[in-house]
Amino acid sequence: MGRKILQHQIKKTNSLNKICVWFINYYSYPLWVPELPFPLFVAETDTMNVTLDPDTAHPELTVSEDRKSLGERRQDLPDNPKRFDSDYCVLGSQGFSTGRHYWEVEVGGRRGWAVGAARETARRKEKTGGPYQKREIWCVGANGKKYQALTATEQTALPPGEKLRRFGVYLDYERGQLCFYNAENMAHIHTFNATFRERIFPFFRILAKGTRIKICT
Repeated sequence: MGRKILQHQIKKTNSLNKICVWFINYYSYPLWVPELPFPLFVAETDTMNVTLDPDTAHPELTVSEDRKSLGERRQDLPDNPKRFDSDYCVLGSQGFSTGRHYWEVEVGGRRGWAVGAARETARRKEKTGGPYQKREIWCVGANGKKYQALTATEQTALPPGEKLRRFGVYLDYERGQLCFYNAENMAHIHTFNATFRERIFPFFRILAKGTRIKICT
């Protein structure tokens, strides 16, 4: 996936940038070049086949049979320690404790959603004072006209710009980075910096009726 992105984007770059791409492909080493319009480090990233974990899904959420899509419908589900019971959230089935990983998510319907990543021990059972207080979650989301990057201690307003529908999420565990991109052109949206000491899981939340979330990788 990473090499395909590079091949698509390289037509827009100059010869110096092409040398950077060659360096990555030849030495299999990720190279961060902030000045470039797309992330070269994706070249050596594992594109994950992410699926949803129905055991973590809030009872108001429904997970598709292939575990790739998320919608809203009340279900009579047994409670368990993994399940969110206050906010309409669900985690991915796969957790990461090392390496670099990339997945893509498509959102549709009304503007009420959040996508990102969460620590394995993120609290799931009680409401908190802030949007993600003590939740240990990093996400980008929209709620009505608000478009933000959110953590327990950070709320960063993002430029509204175009209505993005497909996002790329890039996790570099060792560097402690979680980055978000417009998956259509790999334009950078936001980067969180953190220290990861446990498994990190893909995170999804529905905030408004009629919202749909689909995992594209």
